[in-house]
Amino acid sequence: MAIIPQFYKNAVVSIGIKKPNDHIVWMGTGFFMTRRADDQGNVRPFLVTNKHVFQGKSSIVIRMKEKGTENLKEIDAPIVKDDGTPTYVLHPQNDIDIAVLPLNGSFITTNNLEFPSFDIDVNAMTSSELRDNGVEEGTLIYMLGYTMGLVNQSSSRPICRLGCIARISEAQIQEQHNILVDIQNFPGNSGSPIINRPELLSIQGTKNLDRSVLVGIIHSYIPYQETLINSQTGKTVEIRSENSGLAYVHPVEYIREIIDSIFPLQNH
Repeated sequence: MAIIPQFYKNAVVSIGIKKPNDHIVWMGTGFFMTRRADDQGNVRPFLVTNKHVFQGKSSIVIRMKEKGTENLKEIDAPIVKDDGTPTYVLHPQNDIDIAVLPLNGSFITTNNLEFPSFDIDVNAMTSSELRDNGVEEGTLIYMLGYTMGLVNQSSSRPICRLGCIARISEAQIQEQHNILVDIQNFPGNSGSPIINRPELLSIQGTKNLDRSVLVGIIHSYIPYQETLINSQTGKTVEIRSENSGLAYVHPVEYIREIIDSIFPLQNH
């Protein structure tokens, strides 16, 4: 029994950078999103990832599949103009680690490339919409991404990891702009989409969300740090750090705000 829609998995892409010897280092994750442009089925395409995945780079590499085949094409995508201006759009709040890159729809069509995607207005819910539909602390979630750059040569499938919502209260979002999740997040997962696990059963009198939607985008984990102090000098001699298992996820509303600034929702 499939729990995660196949096109969700196919919408996730590995993001890399090309070295001078043409060797590609895979260092992050992104996912395709769309917004409907008209009643004829035309859409505006986007690539969504973390701001820190793009910053400091002039070009990235993503892999896309040719329609009707299993062939993967490595696509070079410039992300800054000749004058150094980024072609991607950031959220106006500096602490929100999201970047949205508008894509060339004609390039996708001309090169006969598949473009599975999350529809920002259909396959996604804001944190308040999630709460209204029964998502709360303990709700199971999945992270789809390329942990530690683990990319198959002949397949574009991401790695799926299971976790749960740790805190999604209104206060949590307002104070930190994040949903707190319990999941093992490592380098390479930056920019991974978080989706909920659909639930068919719930406690009597409570709601359950019976379909899988985009919850948000993961961007960092919370480290646990332990300081070792010299008993004679009282000075710090070492700081040990490890992954606490808790991670931060920006909810969908911040992705939607960026896309709204690029291409507002059309009334048809």
